[in-house]
Amino acid sequence: MSDAVAGSTGVLDWDGRDARALLALERLDRDLFRNRLNQRNANDALFGGQVLAQALTAATHTVESEGTSARAVHSLHGYFLRAGRAHGPVIYQVDRTRDGGRFSTRRVIAIQEGEPIFHMECGFHADEAGYSHQAGLPAGVPRPEDLLTLPELADSMGAELPDWVRARWKGQDRRIEVKPADPMSFLHRPGLSQRAIWMRLPSGAGAEAAEQAGLLAYLSDYWLAGTAALPHTLPMPSPTLFMASLDHAMWFHRPARVEEWLLFACESPSAQAGRGLSRALIYAADGTLVASTAQEALLRIREA
Repeated sequence: MSDAVAGSTGVLDWDGRDARALLALERLDRDLFRNRLNQRNANDALFGGQVLAQALTAATHTVESEGTSARAVHSLHGYFLRAGRAHGPVIYQVDRTRDGGRFSTRRVIAIQEGEPIFHMECGFHADEAGYSHQAGLPAGVPRPEDLLTLPELADSMGAELPDWVRARWKGQDRRIEVKPADPMSFLHRPGLSQRAIWMRLPSGAGAEAAEQAGLLAYLSDYWLAGTAALPHTLPMPSPTLFMASLDHAMWFHRPARVEEWLLFACESPSAQAGRGLSRALIYAADGTLVASTAQEALLRIREA
C-alpha cells in the first residue's frame, strides 16, 4: 500500500497510513535534507507538527552519524516564521553547533523556495545516572478505555453538538485517535482554561526510540494551542477563531510509545494581545511523565 499520493505539483501528500513514513527524509548532502511527504492543516498550509517532527529527525540524523555514545533528544525550541506551503518540498539545513562529552546541540532551518519557514534549536544527551522525580498523573481523569473517540462522540452526543462541530468531529483525522477526558469542556464551560485529552498514533507501532521522539513531537502540536481559547470562545473548534503556532518548546523526560495511549494534561496560564500560551504535561497510561511542552499561538478573531 502506498503511503502517499501525488499532488498536482508532483509533491507527495501523506495518506496517514504509516506515521514513520512521514519522518523519512532524503539526504542531499552531509547536513542537508529534503522531505518526501507533506500534511496540510485546516488552513491549507503545512501542519506545524510535521515540520517540527521532520526538523527533529534531520537533526537526529547528524547526531547519530557522529559515532559517539548514544544520545537522545532532551529538548527543542522552535519558531514558526512563515506558513509552510503544502504543495512544495521542505529543505532542512542542520548546523552542528556543538558536540561535547555527553551533550550535542543542533540548529535546524526549514526552507521553502529560498525562504526560512521555521527554525529550531535542539539538544541531545547521552543517558547518565542522576536524581529522579516527577509530577503525578492528574487525579480524577477517566481511563482511555472508558472514553469515546471524537467520531464516536459525534454520534452519541446528537443534538448537543452544533452541526458543524459534529461534522468536524466525525471527520476527525483517523490517523490519530483522540479521546477527550471531558467532552463537555469543548461546549459548555466558559472560563475553563484547562483540559485533558488522551491520544495515540497506532501506525507508530514498531518505531525505534529516535522515531518515537519525532512522532511525539508531531503529536504535541495537536489540540494544545486551542486550550488558550477555551475561556473565550465555545464550542471548540470555533469558526470565529483563526489560530496559528508562533513557537513551540518541548522537553523529553522518559521514553514514550506513541502507539499507546498518552494523556495530554493541558492548561493555559495567559492569553493577551492576540496571543495565547498553552502548556501540557504528557503521561503514559501507567502514570509515567514522558514529556512536557509549551506553545504560544496567534489567536485572531475572524471577521464576520
